[in-house]
Amino acid sequence: MSAQAAQGDVTRLLQAAADGEPAAMDQVVHGLYQALHQLAAAQLGHERHDPMLSATVLINEAWLKLFAGAPLPPLENRGHLLGLAAHAMRQVLIDHARRRLSAKRPQDGDRMQLTEVAENLGDEVEPDALEDALNRLATLDQRQARIVDMRFFAGLTGEQIAAATGLSTATVQREWRMARAWLRRELEVD
Repeated sequence: MSAQAAQGDVTRLLQAAADGEPAAMDQVVHGLYQALHQLAAAQLGHERHDPMLSATVLINEAWLKLFAGAPLPPLENRGHLLGLAAHAMRQVLIDHARRRLSAKRPQDGDRMQLTEVAENLGDEVEPDALEDALNRLATLDQRQARIVDMRFFAGLTGEQIAAATGLSTATVQREWRMARAWLRRELEVD
């Protein structure tokens, strides 16, 4: 099934769920959970081994942030739902890094070093500094912030983000480069 067909399927199911069909949302949730679990496993597979944070723990905590709190806003399409999930994963990862830093005796690996963050912004990024910078970016350009969330925290490629958001791959790549440069400057990474 092509990415466009899958996105159309999810959009159709989200519309059916909005119309009151509970089985439709179950199908969306099941498919999204599996996809995000695979992405999280791949993303975390590149990191230092941390027994407290597995792909399952990451996805489950992000899932709770998404579905156990306030009701979700009306979901427009698969990209919108993926963006919300990526943002929830970001919150979980940053909260996890903060908890590790608050330990009485911090370890060498206590700074955030997600693969994509480290490759693009430097080896070590303080979680609070990253969260502040991402929040400032969101106030300046919501689309760029969403692309960063999907790239950094859900591990999606430019092509996957383009398919999920309905943007062209060239637009995603351009926005990604601009956001990455802005974050580097904000975090004063050499």
